[in-house]
Amino acid sequence: MRGTRGRSFRNGVCASVALLLLLGCAGPTPYQKRSQGEGYFDYEIMPGMYYLSFQANGRTSHSTVLTYWHRRAAEICGGEDRYEILGLDTSGTRVVVDTPSLLNPYTLPMADGRIRCKPE
Repeated sequence: MRGTRGRSFRNGVCASVALLLLLGCAGPTPYQKRSQGEGYFDYEIMPGMYYLSFQANGRTSHSTVLTYWHRRAAEICGGEDRYEILGLDTSGTRVVVDTPSLLNPYTLPMADGRIRCKPE
């Protein structure tokens, strides 16, 4: 019985360490161009229409991700009232932390969608 209890404790510690590694030691994702998987990414689909995505780490709130997504849309189109949203998904990115004894699902905040810049 004693061995089982020690193994459970170790597995719990391993799961906690794995989650901390996933979340990273840094703070929330700053507003930045995507590198290493975090930040914004966009490209022009056709003239005046863009795909825009913002991916964050586990220390960034969903509301912050959405704020950053809208900020980038305003930058692309030249103002907060200069774009319309054609589609937006804020369900996040599901990841699984694999530990020796269990799988821990976790959702990282993310927003992606399409915008169209309004003509001047």
